[in-house]
Amino acid sequence: MSETLVSPDSRPRTERRPRGTSFAGLVGVELRRLWWRRLTRVAVVAVVLFIGASVYNAYSESSPERVAQHLADFRTMQQEAPRMAEECRKQQAIERDRSGDQTLDFGCDAQSQTPTLEQMGVVLPVADTITEDITKVGALVLAFVALLVGAGFVGAEFTSGSMGQWLTFQPRRLRVASSKLAAAAVGGTGVAVLGVVLANLGARMIAVVNRPGSDLQLPVPPALADPLWVLGLRTVALALGAGVVGAALGLLLRHTAAVIGVVLGFAVVVEGIVVQAFLQGRLQQWSVLKNIEAFIDKGTTYFAETCTATECQQGQQTLTYTHGWVYLLCVLVLVVLAGLVAFRRRDVT
Repeated sequence: MSETLVSPDSRPRTERRPRGTSFAGLVGVELRRLWWRRLTRVAVVAVVLFIGASVYNAYSESSPERVAQHLADFRTMQQEAPRMAEECRKQQAIERDRSGDQTLDFGCDAQSQTPTLEQMGVVLPVADTITEDITKVGALVLAFVALLVGAGFVGAEFTSGSMGQWLTFQPRRLRVASSKLAAAAVGGTGVAVLGVVLANLGARMIAVVNRPGSDLQLPVPPALADPLWVLGLRTVALALGAGVVGAALGLLLRHTAAVIGVVLGFAVVVEGIVVQAFLQGRLQQWSVLKNIEAFIDKGTTYFAETCTATECQQGQQTLTYTHGWVYLLCVLVLVVLAGLVAFRRRDVT
């Protein structure tokens, strides 16, 4: 008597092969591992301290004592300006008589004009304006912290040897690398969101605590060119990209210290020396830092030499917002591709 054994699942074996953890599940695992890393906790503390210091500085600059000092200086300048202009005209007349050149101009009319309160930075403390100032100054710092978090997250796994063990459970390298890049992107986003939210809360506290009396009649700062949330999105996008770049550099260099060394070396040698010293400033349009500035500020300027058929002269050049984000996106894609190719082809121990 013979019996035929039939599998309860009649599908082909290739279709019944276990598929393993989904990509979303891998990203979730990587996010948990990212959160429990010591470097991530240090990064959170660093962001809180940096924003706290920035808020305190803004608070000090808009405090009643500082405003009173600026107003006293402003009134003194108003009182002294006519006397200084008159003294200037006397010196100008003496020098004209001595030299015989009646066209000699000491710029006395300009000395009689005092700067306005807005030019001296004495304005009403408005929450949105304070938030914008803190965010623009801190955008590069938040991006650097996000880069360190991404680089440390990936580099530590190569250093400890856990990357090789992880690949025994998930042998598809590109899938593993993509999940780590996604986790680094979420980590960078979290760093930027934390910084922007704290800056906004601190600015609103300053606007309430340091609001001056109506008798001072301080000028209102100019309205923001863009809504505050647009600046926040640009700051978050920059930190997100920095986190991905840090993780990609970790895949490429396989050590956190190596990533930090390369980034700092690039900032000092390329950004600080080569870009500034060669080709009379024309390399600044390809500077990473300058394009970050153009992206955050929606355009920036730099000084470079421009030449025509007859002469060369130093002048102010414009770097547009579009140039900034396109350039940064290309850098992001190239670094990520280099990291993925290196991780795919090189041995992992």
